[in-house]
Amino acid sequence: MESSFSRYTMLAAITAGHVGLLLSMSHAAPPAQPPQPLPMEMVTIPTPAPDVRPLPPAPAKTATAKPRKAAPAPRPLPAPVKPSPKAITTDTRAEAVTSKAPAVAETAVASPATSHSETSPPVPPAPVVPPTHAGGHLDNPRPVYPPLSIELGESGRVGLRVVVTTEGRAIDVSLSSSSGFPRLDRAALQAVRNWRFRPATRGNVPIQYPHSFFIEFDLSKA
Repeated sequence: MESSFSRYTMLAAITAGHVGLLLSMSHAAPPAQPPQPLPMEMVTIPTPAPDVRPLPPAPAKTATAKPRKAAPAPRPLPAPVKPSPKAITTDTRAEAVTSKAPAVAETAVASPATSHSETSPPVPPAPVVPPTHAGGHLDNPRPVYPPLSIELGESGRVGLRVVVTTEGRAIDVSLSSSSGFPRLDRAALQAVRNWRFRPATRGNVPIQYPHSFFIEFDLSKA
């Protein structure tokens, strides 16, 4: 009995020692750390190339040769017919008649034109009778001799150009040549603007026409 009791006591002590050792080890152990993420590496997986197989060739069409048609046999040419002497003579006469016919027609057509041109020659245009400023019935006064020109001894010949209307009026009066003295030129222009003219005529019909003339300034007639 004592030996069994001592055996149980020893087992209990050993068990208690182990329990105490385990407790001491649990208190002394460091705190557990959270798990760290493992490094990851991207790996590209190559895609396999598609399997392209060439298409089988199309079956060649067998050309069916068409039968050619046989060329028709040439027909024999007819034998030439010899014309009779009478037919030849009649044909030549007919050709001679037809060849002469156009010449007769041409002369017949051309003859009226020549006769018309000979009988009616072109009429020449009627001559033009130029206008004039001279004449007692027109009663055109002489230009006034400027007094200052008389004192300074100015004299000369003034050339004028006017356009005479069908009513005998002077339009577009201008100098064709100067006397060398502006006062004399102005006096001539002023006087001619109020003059009356006999208009130009063509076949007794009045027409508008240009007219050129001269006016003399002479100190002996001033």
